[in-house]
Amino acid sequence: MRVFVAGGTGVIGVPLVQRLLAVGHDVGVLARSPGSAERVRRLGAEPVEGDALNERSLQYAVRTYRPEVVINQLTSLPRNLLNLYEGMRSAELTNRLRSESTPVLVEAAAAEGAERVITQSISFAQQPGPGVRSEEDPLYLDAPGVHGDVVRALAAAESATLDTAGVEGIVLRYGAFYGRGSYFAAGESYPRMLERRALPIIGEGRGIWALVHIEDAVDATITALRAESGVFNITDDAPVAAAELLPWMAYALGTSQPRRVSRSLFGFGPLTILRYLVDEQPEVSTKRAHSRLGWAPRHEDWRHSLARVLRGE
Repeated sequence: MRVFVAGGTGVIGVPLVQRLLAVGHDVGVLARSPGSAERVRRLGAEPVEGDALNERSLQYAVRTYRPEVVINQLTSLPRNLLNLYEGMRSAELTNRLRSESTPVLVEAAAAEGAERVITQSISFAQQPGPGVRSEEDPLYLDAPGVHGDVVRALAAAESATLDTAGVEGIVLRYGAFYGRGSYFAAGESYPRMLERRALPIIGEGRGIWALVHIEDAVDATITALRAESGVFNITDDAPVAAAELLPWMAYALGTSQPRRVSRSLFGFGPLTILRYLVDEQPEVSTKRAHSRLGWAPRHEDWRHSLARVLRGE
């Protein structure tokens, strides 16, 4: 199968490309620069020149490769969550990639006769409140400030993927990635924030985290190569409240326990996103992914696997 990956050099992109190649697919990866093209070649895939934010360039890249399946993993996430300025710039660019580039990518795929498009989304963008959210429940479109911009860009990417005629559109709402290169990895943002006591328990810490090991996210994406249209939550089977997760991580790191702080301190700007993650996000269901995709995580419970990731193993 000819598979075109946009966003093939990121945290999930690299292991995904490697797995696609390992199971025998021909893989082309969007490459904007010579450096990016060289990284793609080192993976063993074919670099396809193009700029995700240039409509004609992106269309030409898809037309050149003529894929059967397009996988959209386009993001520009900040490496350092402690830097609010970097976070804001990265969020703006990622919003553009989702809201502007995704429709172009999907329409180009349809025009070239691709069978399906698989688009990355996230499971932690649901309306706050009690209860378990399924894929049918509405996203948190009226979230405050920057947070709302992020969710609306996600909704635009999902809509473009699902509503474009001529292709099967699949949306994978991944949980919070952990594994190599993720925010949870040794030396990365979450461990450093905990060590600096900059990742507190906000309010009651009621936010329910749905984690997914990157290897499991890759498995789900490979499974989706032959899936029918739909939205699927891709997380492990052990949801956990932030009030339990963050102290557990601090203990595993051998650092001080996180502080408890008032919600009012995180009521403005991008800080509302962290407040949502720690004190507001609801639990999500993965029943649809199990029943319709036939997918289940190999890392069913984050505790053992995450401890290894935090140690850099």
